[in-house]
Amino acid sequence: MIEARSSAAPKYENQHFNRFYHPTKDKHIVKVLPGGVYCTSKEDELIATGLGSCVAACVWDCHEHIGGMNHFLLPFDNKSQLKSWNPEEVISTASRYGSYAMEMLINAMIERGAQRSSLQVKLFGGAQMLGRSSMVGEKNVAFILNYVKQEGLDVVAQDLGGLEPRKVMFDPCTGKAWLKRIPFTEVHLLQNQEEKYARQLDRESHRPHDDDVELF
Repeated sequence: MIEARSSAAPKYENQHFNRFYHPTKDKHIVKVLPGGVYCTSKEDELIATGLGSCVAACVWDCHEHIGGMNHFLLPFDNKSQLKSWNPEEVISTASRYGSYAMEMLINAMIERGAQRSSLQVKLFGGAQMLGRSSMVGEKNVAFILNYVKQEGLDVVAQDLGGLEPRKVMFDPCTGKAWLKRIPFTEVHLLQNQEEKYARQLDRESHRPHDDDVELF
């Protein structure tokens, strides 16, 4: 189990994931919370998360049976910055957070023996939620699509944007991912988690540098 950290990049609180046993699936499930990164190798466990405006990248090396997931959001100081930002702004505060989340996951996998040339990626999230986050989802999607293109990563599936939040479950050894869309009547907890995470990022950005399930 790895939760990678770097003193030179934006910091996240400890323990951005929870582990529990799922009796029906007879497996342990690791739930990645906003700001979290989880990587595992050759373990019989699943990784799951809930996504509103946030984006999650599910990455794995099918040869070495190493995989992981992150869960991130780009922070914006104000509406003006949100509207004017574009994904080519790689040196912006917002872009740094997204890049850091991707680098944390990829570096953690390589440390465990994954080969960068063998990595495959599935992307989820970036829903257009109500209020301030509506455009944030769009910007998160623009960022991740630009990032994987620039880095030459092999994206084999994606489910991005739209209006409905998602639940995602990922098998890090095989690369299989299951997606369930969450109706708006059930999104209050998810919205609260993402809003709390967004407020945390806003503060940090001022510092120095089974039903209705789709198989992917």
